[in-house]
Amino acid sequence: MHVRHLTRTAAVSLALASTLLMAGGAGAAEVSGWEVSLSGDSPAGSLMSVSSVDDDLAWAVGRKDGYGVIMRWDGEQWSEDTAPGLPDVWQWSSVSAVSADDVWAYGTVGRDQALVHYDGERWNSVAAAGPADDSWPEVPLDAVPGRLFKGGNALYTYSDGAWQTFALPALVDIRDIDAISADDAYATGMRYPVGSGHPVTYHWDGETWSLMDQPPVRTGTDTAKITAVAPDDVYVAGWADGPDADPPVPSVAHWDGTAWEDITGELSGLYLHAIAPDGQGGLWVTGNDQAEPANSEAVFWHFDGTTWTKEAGAPAPDGDTRWPSYTFYDLAPAGTSGEFWAVGDYSTPMDSHGDQTVNGLIERSTTPSGTPAGTPSGTPAGTPSD
Repeated sequence: MHVRHLTRTAAVSLALASTLLMAGGAGAAEVSGWEVSLSGDSPAGSLMSVSSVDDDLAWAVGRKDGYGVIMRWDGEQWSEDTAPGLPDVWQWSSVSAVSADDVWAYGTVGRDQALVHYDGERWNSVAAAGPADDSWPEVPLDAVPGRLFKGGNALYTYSDGAWQTFALPALVDIRDIDAISADDAYATGMRYPVGSGHPVTYHWDGETWSLMDQPPVRTGTDTAKITAVAPDDVYVAGWADGPDADPPVPSVAHWDGTAWEDITGELSGLYLHAIAPDGQGGLWVTGNDQAEPANSEAVFWHFDGTTWTKEAGAPAPDGDTRWPSYTFYDLAPAGTSGEFWAVGDYSTPMDSHGDQTVNGLIERSTTPSGTPAGTPSGTPAGTPSD
């Protein structure tokens, strides 16, 4: 996805301290492995994608009030990117940073697409291959040294100033891409509609894309996320609607180089929108929690290779406290420290007129990767930890 390559080579630090935070509206202290880095009235109304170069440099993209916004982390705070050259768009939906002077972002304006590249000084527009995807305007990107990958209604690769297009069957859309290298990448999506269609996963070998075996996910699951650590360590994920208005049913499958295995286990009640390897053989996922009894809480799940554990994120100071209002759309390493960025949005409480405000949200993990705060390692999800 978005420079998750950092987790493959990072020397993960295990000397990070967890942060004690107050649960929003609960009136009792609880330990959270996450802290709020951006919330409230900011240039971002919702953030869809995040990518970092190192601990002191990252980008997050999204929109506010009908205009695309790109935020930049300088090691101390998030602020709107003011580098010249950005076109006006309705939304920036994907960002992928290879280095401080090699960053890509994708957005939409009307029924057109916008692709830009940052060279360390300014953003430059690049002609994108193929037509705009009317079905899924949030087209995925992933960049590695020497190559850019783009999804949507076809699979596109860009290298040395030229595009290569791999046509897809009718009704197939690529929702996410993760590249290990210029010659090893993975993409996932669906042959729609979800109810009568099926997941698709493709592998890039440096010359072309090949269809992989179909992942074993629950019928009706929209497989919209993929992350790849190695050719024998790939995950796909998504969610299906629960029966009779029940909470959503997430699914996660793992490819070991030969076959897929369903590893969903205890994971439940989650609109699963984001997935990232933890750098230690495990996995983080997040999205929008709908587990019963429903409450307003930012939620993360961690998989240690055997067991899933669930932990609360940090509450936004002005966040709603009555029903689910937090949604995360992307996760990415925050450099080489073992910390992670999570980006999305949340809603504030209704005012006297019944109106709510939706604000952009960025959280950063504060505990060693793969060690949920307040939960002993290996404690099953739902098991009290106090």
